[in-house]
Amino acid sequence: MLQPVSLENDRLYIHPFRSEDFNRYEKMVTDIYQILSDDDTLHFIPEKRLGSMADADTWLKSTILNFHCGHNFVHFITEKVSGKLLGIIDIISPQIVRAHYRLEQYPYFIEFYLSGKARGRKIMTTLLPEIVAELRQRNIRVLGAVVNKKNHAAQKVLLTAGFIYQSPFDPVQDLYQLSFSSTEKKVSKVG
Repeated sequence: MLQPVSLENDRLYIHPFRSEDFNRYEKMVTDIYQILSDDDTLHFIPEKRLGSMADADTWLKSTILNFHCGHNFVHFITEKVSGKLLGIIDIISPQIVRAHYRLEQYPYFIEFYLSGKARGRKIMTTLLPEIVAELRQRNIRVLGAVVNKKNHAAQKVLLTAGFIYQSPFDPVQDLYQLSFSSTEKKVSKVG
C-alpha cells in the first residue's frame, strides 16, 4: 500500500485524512462540497460535481475507506492560517486504473482539483513537483494523468512537473505520463 504524502510549506499543508481531522469533519465536508460544486473548479470535469452536502459527506467517508483499502489515496491541500481546504489531490492505484481504463500499462494516476478561489496562485505548479518527488521515493516508476484538451493551465502544470504528452485518451482528454528511470538516483530531501 502507498504510504501517505505529508508536505508543508510556509502557507500550506498537503496531507491525507488525519486523526485530528475528525475534530473538523463537518468543516471538511463543507469545504469539499464547495470545491466539488464550484463551477470554476469543475469547468473541465463536470462529472465530478457533488449535488449536496450529503453527497460530500458520502464522498469523504468513501475517501477514507478507499485510502485504507489501497484504492485511492486522497490528500488535501489545507491553508495553514485559516484551516480551509483549498484543493484535493487524488493518487489512484493501478488496480483502480485497470478497472476503469483500457491502457497498455496501468500506472498510478494523479488527479488534482483546486477551489476556484485558489486558482491562479500557482499552488499546483509549486506542489506537484514536490509530490512527484515524494512518490518517486515510494518507488513509483510511472505516473499518469488525464487532462481535458482545453485545460491549458493543468497541461502547463503537468509539463512543468516533468510529465510528457503521450496520446489522446478519449475525444476530450489527453494522456500525460511521467516515467522514472530505474537507474535514476532517488531524490533526497534536505532540511
